[in-house]
Amino acid sequence: MQSREKRWVATTLLAAGLFVIGGMGGAAQDATPASGSAHAHPAHIHLGTCDALDPNPTFPLTDVALPAAASGDAADGATAIPVERSMTTVDATLEDLRTGGYAINVHQSADDIATYIACGNLSGAIDDSGALVVGLGELNDSGHSGVAILTEQGEQTNVTVYLTEGLSGAAAEAADSSAAADDTEAAVETMTVNIKNLAFVPASIEIPAGATVTWTNSDTVPHTATAKDREVLQSGTLNPGDSYSQTFDQPGTFDYFCEFHANMKGTIIVQ
Repeated sequence: MQSREKRWVATTLLAAGLFVIGGMGGAAQDATPASGSAHAHPAHIHLGTCDALDPNPTFPLTDVALPAAASGDAADGATAIPVERSMTTVDATLEDLRTGGYAINVHQSADDIATYIACGNLSGAIDDSGALVVGLGELNDSGHSGVAILTEQGEQTNVTVYLTEGLSGAAAEAADSSAAADDTEAAVETMTVNIKNLAFVPASIEIPAGATVTWTNSDTVPHTATAKDREVLQSGTLNPGDSYSQTFDQPGTFDYFCEFHANMKGTIIVQ
């Protein structure tokens, strides 16, 4: 049974996108929180569902926390998402837990026990390995989510909880928003003007101060991008296929033209 459970756990974590550091540790039902964790999350099995939990827990679980061996390990933190975990042997059969109307609930901390951060209803089918696997969904914009794996051990059940932060909900949305903002900023800071058919395309552009403009000659004859004040912009001769880039740090409106074709005109507006 133990060998089968370990194989199943490895497969499940890969599917869930969780990288687990180190080995699994066992704990009795009345075990104390894992040592070395300054941010342990109390966890329990409650009657009810995640939408309507009985506040009085039926079965206490070991606090969910980082393994002591991983605490303060900067190298691991730089390469993997930390995964908190706990393992508890509960005095109930797997079938009773699966069909008895229970849910696993994880709390913020012993000091903030009223704040629920993740929860999963104990229901569903037992897989071919004999395990019941339930997802732990985020609660109260905590950013925490995870998975619980329950396996039968005679008249008892081993309950293993894995919890991580930043893969869903508020934390993930914040990360996505930050990435989108970075992408938008990068896009704004670079503008391209194509020189084709004896014209600057687009002829007028607006950019923020500090942005860079790149001219590319896609025409069949030489051109320049030259401001009336040569100190503001002077690309020199751009032969077909050549490009020229310049960063504009000072706000203002700058008109420019092609020295070879005076009818070619463009405008740069720096905000």
